[in-house]
Amino acid sequence: MKKRIVFFLQACIIMASLKSVAFSQQVNIPSSYSYILMDSKTGQVLLENNADVKLRPASTTKIMTAILAVENGKLDSIMDVSQNAVYDIGPGGMNIGIMAGESNLTLANMINVMLIRSANETANIIAENISGSNKEFAKKMNEKAREIGAFNTNFVNPCGKDDTKEEANHLSTARDMALIARYAMTKPEIREIVTKEYYNDLPATNKHQKWDPLRSTNKLLWYSNKYPYTINGEKYEYEVNGIKTGYTSAAGNNLVSSAVNSEGLELIAAVMHVTEGNNKVFAYTKEIFKYGFEHFANKKIVSSNEVLKSIPIENSTSNEKLDLIAETDFSSIVPINSPDDITKDEQIQLSVKAPVKKGDKLGFIEYKQNGVSVGKVNVLAARSIENPLVVNQESEEVKKSDSAVKKIILPLAILCVSFMLLRFVMRRISRRARRMNSL
Repeated sequence: MKKRIVFFLQACIIMASLKSVAFSQQVNIPSSYSYILMDSKTGQVLLENNADVKLRPASTTKIMTAILAVENGKLDSIMDVSQNAVYDIGPGGMNIGIMAGESNLTLANMINVMLIRSANETANIIAENISGSNKEFAKKMNEKAREIGAFNTNFVNPCGKDDTKEEANHLSTARDMALIARYAMTKPEIREIVTKEYYNDLPATNKHQKWDPLRSTNKLLWYSNKYPYTINGEKYEYEVNGIKTGYTSAAGNNLVSSAVNSEGLELIAAVMHVTEGNNKVFAYTKEIFKYGFEHFANKKIVSSNEVLKSIPIENSTSNEKLDLIAETDFSSIVPINSPDDITKDEQIQLSVKAPVKKGDKLGFIEYKQNGVSVGKVNVLAARSIENPLVVNQESEEVKKSDSAVKKIILPLAILCVSFMLLRFVMRRISRRARRMNSL
């Protein structure tokens, strides 16, 4: 019960942080479909529709399988291929004909084939080699989903098949799949694989002397992966760089994809449950990307080492101030040709005492767009102040005290000594005079 409460609270926090900032303009996609457009860097949602409806993810499931493979396995390790892994691919399940007992296939081979050609048996092989069974691997998948923030996702198997009664509960959402894809694209191994149109590197085995070239199921990578868009009459191009297709008769056509423009703005789109045919999911995805690149741009808000604020040093007699600088660059997605409404919430120490070391973290600034947090930047001390200035103040007081001694106390001491000497001399003279008079 406690875990459920924690998951619910975490879900609320993440949902609030990923609130959509998109304009009212809509893309021409049937309202019954589920889709979302997200900034890869910040997680900002730029466009969404039915994004939290639970649907069958089909082979987009394999994005999570690839994440666990990269994080838990060794890419050069040789895979054991069981009969169950080869056979348990579902009715009409995508496969490349790997046979039970096939040798010389590595984990890297399986990840490539799984993400590029979407072969179900490769997902099963990965799961069995990492966790011993699909069931145990699915537990890891769901744990990782919660860690990423995909709280409306429940994986039952590593490949996305959904033909059995138990697998009817194999569900996710467009938002969750975009979050999972966003995380996956932080892995260099996955990022490199999902950009490929072909995979030709399967080795010879005891069952196959050679393999046919394997072409990606993602048609947005075919021939040319560059697509046009226009801003204020000027023509530009974005480049599709992944990620994964998915289809079953129950799920319809799904596509989780990524694209980047020449300025480095990278967007992730998830389109789910398209029932009009395979080509439509690609057309709708292109329309979503076109919308995103035509309506939003990446704006640098802060540069690394930029002075953000100056604060006083409490124990300074000369009102000395310390510059605070940004730890890193920070950019945010803003609407093109419209106010960006970026505000900031400063959580910074208003003053500090020496000593201070260069690079000490003294707070942060949180940036918000339309009231939604889009990121934070730590603020650091720009320089060191090695010794407390109060020591210098004490030195000044000592100097003043020495001066007072010289000007007042020392003359008084000399006067007192002189008086005592004079008195001593006068007494001796008086004694001699009395002795003379007595004679």
